[in-house]
Amino acid sequence: MSYSLLSFSNPKILKGRDVYSEYLSAILHLSPINTKICPYQDIAGCKEACLNTAGRGGIIKKGETTNTIQLARERKTKLFLEARDIFMDYLITDIQKFVRYCSKKDKLPCLRLNGTSDIQWEHIKIDGKNIFEMFPDVQFYDYTKIPTRKIEQYKNYHLTWSYSEASSKYAQYFDAIKYNIAVVFHGTMPIYYKGREVIDGDKSDIRFMDKPNVVVGLKAKGKARHDSSGFVIHTA
Repeated sequence: MSYSLLSFSNPKILKGRDVYSEYLSAILHLSPINTKICPYQDIAGCKEACLNTAGRGGIIKKGETTNTIQLARERKTKLFLEARDIFMDYLITDIQKFVRYCSKKDKLPCLRLNGTSDIQWEHIKIDGKNIFEMFPDVQFYDYTKIPTRKIEQYKNYHLTWSYSEASSKYAQYFDAIKYNIAVVFHGTMPIYYKGREVIDGDKSDIRFMDKPNVVVGLKAKGKARHDSSGFVIHTA
C-alpha cells in the first residue's frame, strides 16, 4: 500500500497562492486524536473546536458518523503512530515530488506539516537530520500551541503561536512569546488586541510573509463558532 500524505487543494492554501503567486503550498493533515499528536489540546481548550472539523472535513452526511476526509486523516495518523519510519519515508518521497513539481512550474515550495496536528518535527531525526535540515531550500511553516518550542536555528521554519484563554497558565505566555500570535475571533475582528496590531490571517495562509510582532486574526470556523472554552475570543 502506498500513501500520498500531502494535500494541494486545501482552500486556505489556495488563497495563499493567489496572494503570493511566487509560492506553491502543500499541507499535511492528521487527526488530532490525542496528546501525542497535539500535546496542548487539553490545556489550550482547542480539542472540540479544532479546525479538523472545518470545511469539507466537517461535512458528514445524515446518518453517518464520518467522511472520507476524516478516514484518510485517521489512516495517516495510525501510520505515524505505529510505523514512524515508514511514515517518514512516504513523507520524504512526497516532499521530493513536490519540490520537483515546483521547479517545473518555476515556483518556490512551501510546506505546512501541522495542518491539524502539533508535532515537533524538529525532534524527529532520519539519519541524524530532521525534515528541515533535509530540505533546506523548502520553506516550512506552522501554527503551534506549544509555547516552549525552540526552532530559531532552522531558518526555513516559521512558527505562529496559537493563543487561548482556556487556561490562565496558558494565556500568560502571550507577553513572552517571540513569534507572531494567532487568535481565533468570533464576531468583529478588532484592530488591536492586547497591544498588538491585528492582521487578517484569513486572506492568506502564507504566515512566514507576515510582518513581525502582530496578532494574526482568524475567524472561527466549524465547531469553533460555538466554542466557549476560551480558545475562541468572542467579540461584539
